[in-house]
Amino acid sequence: MMMGGHQRMMGQETSKPRAVGTTLGRLVGYFRPYWLVLLVVAGLIVYSAWTQVTAPWLIGQAVDCYINVTAQSVQNCTFTAQPAPNVAGLGRLILLVVGLYVSGAAVGGLMFYLMSWAGQHVLTTLRKEIFAQIHRLSLGYYTRHEAGDVMSRLTNDADTIQQAMSFGLVQVTSGALLIGWLIVAMLSENVVYALLALSVLPLMIAATLYLSGQARKAFRRSRLEMGSVNADLQESIAGVREVQAFSREDENIENFRRTNAANRAANIRAVSFTSALAPALEFLNFLAIAIIVGVGGSGRCVAPRSSERSSPWASS
Repeated sequence: MMMGGHQRMMGQETSKPRAVGTTLGRLVGYFRPYWLVLLVVAGLIVYSAWTQVTAPWLIGQAVDCYINVTAQSVQNCTFTAQPAPNVAGLGRLILLVVGLYVSGAAVGGLMFYLMSWAGQHVLTTLRKEIFAQIHRLSLGYYTRHEAGDVMSRLTNDADTIQQAMSFGLVQVTSGALLIGWLIVAMLSENVVYALLALSVLPLMIAATLYLSGQARKAFRRSRLEMGSVNADLQESIAGVREVQAFSREDENIENFRRTNAANRAANIRAVSFTSALAPALEFLNFLAIAIIVGVGGSGRCVAPRSSERSSPWASS
């Protein structure tokens, strides 16, 4: 009975949604009462991306205008009309950079709080509707579905939706906006250096697609194993009288040990892929820096034109 239930559950878990667009449309409908909060979050995302793009430019201006003032750096200085070693001017610029970082951090925290607030209200509504739907289902449904499977959908699936609404959606949106903004800023400043810096972008995309795809498969497997653990636990507790009556304690304990070990292995595999993504992208980032430094240090790269130096995104 236990193994048959697991096979039924795994077949249900791996089934694809019939209409993804319809499902997402229904999910979006739950956010309609909180459209004003979402509008504020969208504005905060834009401001957060602006601070992350502007701060490096201000740091470059601090070097060009106040620290290492040369005939060439003066041409890149657009922050002040009179670049010169000036402690007072440098202090004001540093305060401006600190203010950007502080405001960016505050906006980031407020952004995640508002999104989490809206997500929690939506999740509360979803849980109420799911709980009411469970009571409307027929007895035949519970003969075809294990209680552990139902419990897994009530807990794990709801937690996944919560994480996606609270952090995943904001991170993906802000990250995409920031990357696009940075690419435009780099190309507007110097096309040659921008293309050199973006030369590792295909490798980053390939690494992200591969590792995220493997992690997605591993997490799906982990969710299946978690459902098996829940089903084993529920069946063992519900049938403890029968287990003791037929002296099957050792067999049940061994079965649960194997199921629990499979769940652990699946989670370790999933975490391995997710933890490998950040170091891989960091390595490619350092590779891009090495390419820029190497080409720039050799003096073979074309210098920006005077029209490009007037860009508000100029850097040292």
